Amino acid sequence: MNQQTQQDFINMVEKMPPFPKSAHRIMELAADINCNPKDLVQVIEHDPVITMKLLKLVNSAFFSLAREITSIRHALVYLGLNTVKNLALSIATIQAIPHKKLDNFNTHHFLLHALTTASIAQRIVHRFDSQLDPGDAFIAGLLHDFGKMVFAQFSPDAFAKAIDLSQQKQQSLHLSEQEILGMDHAEIGGLLAEKWELPQELIQCIRNHHQDIQTPLHNAIFVANQITKQLNFGQGGNPVIEPLPEHIEEVLGMNLLMFIDSLDGLSKEAAKAKEFIDI
Repeated sequence: MNQQTQQDFINMVEKMPPFPKSAHRIMELAADINCNPKDLVQVIEHDPVITMKLLKLVNSAFFSLAREITSIRHALVYLGLNTVKNLALSIATIQAIPHKKLDNFNTHHFLLHALTTASIAQRIVHRFDSQLDPGDAFIAGLLHDFGKMVFAQFSPDAFAKAIDLSQQKQQSLHLSEQEILGMDHAEIGGLLAEKWELPQELIQCIRNHHQDIQTPLHNAIFVANQITKQLNFGQGGNPVIEPLPEHIEEVLGMNLLMFIDSLDGLSKEAAKAKEFIDI
């Protein structure tokens, strides 16, 4: 990649909106084992958009609660800290996506892929390390493909060609992006994560999620990503379902299809994500 091309990509990233302050604060609180739930309530309630959308989702048919929830504090009582935190974080993060209609990229399908990958990664991360925070897996899964949004916004024609090339060759999208654009969505996603001042572990996970990096968080994101593609939960433009590397199969004791069969309620994760996107 020449210096001008690299600068062009950096300029694309700089045009993306900043990471919402509320999302940063929610992540900080989530990382604090001594977090007071009242602090989370306060952060959410200071953002009227998050508050409105979260309450609408909590009162939707998906949760089917016996009574109407009228406050974030009540949502915490009925759904628990982790559920409310992840809902708020998802709402805040998705606000960072420009909302203009994209002719060559279905944002709805992309978000369904991102949200289900996040939920599944959170569920399976303890298979790789019992000490890992499921919240870290959730946010890594949510953001792992956000580099695609940079391409879709600022280089839509070339990105569409990369998607077409992947379909024609039946090769992973990141390889087609490298051929057509000179950089893949994982690398530009890493630049975006740096701009957003995310923790280093998340930056590296986003940047390297197509590399054979044997860390527990990376493994969880990789497996969740393949599960989401195998079950057609959304669409991120990549037609290839990667087989599990040998080191992951050894940890799980089974291949991808067997592992999917061992997990209950995956369709619920997709239903929840669809409900979320429609609010």
